[in-house]
Amino acid sequence: MTDNLTIWKALQRHIPKMRWVPLSEILATVQIQIHLDEEDLDRVRSRSGTPRWESNVRHLLWMKRQTGSIRGRESQRPRS
Repeated sequence: MTDNLTIWKALQRHIPKMRWVPLSEILATVQIQIHLDEEDLDRVRSRSGTPRWESNVRHLLWMKRQTGSIRGRESQRPRS
């Protein structure tokens, strides 16, 4: 299974900095740039149909946002 460090390095190399990037673009980048193994492709839950690697990317992004390493889209909007 692909570890978080490998995913993070791929994102740092291939995702533009200082601009909001849609999750779909982030997931597509990981799928293209990383060789995903069988464990990555396993489904997290039988009903969800979400591959494990997608859940791992989402969790990694959530962790990075919690620590302030990245910002979410709403944090870039001007406050009214």
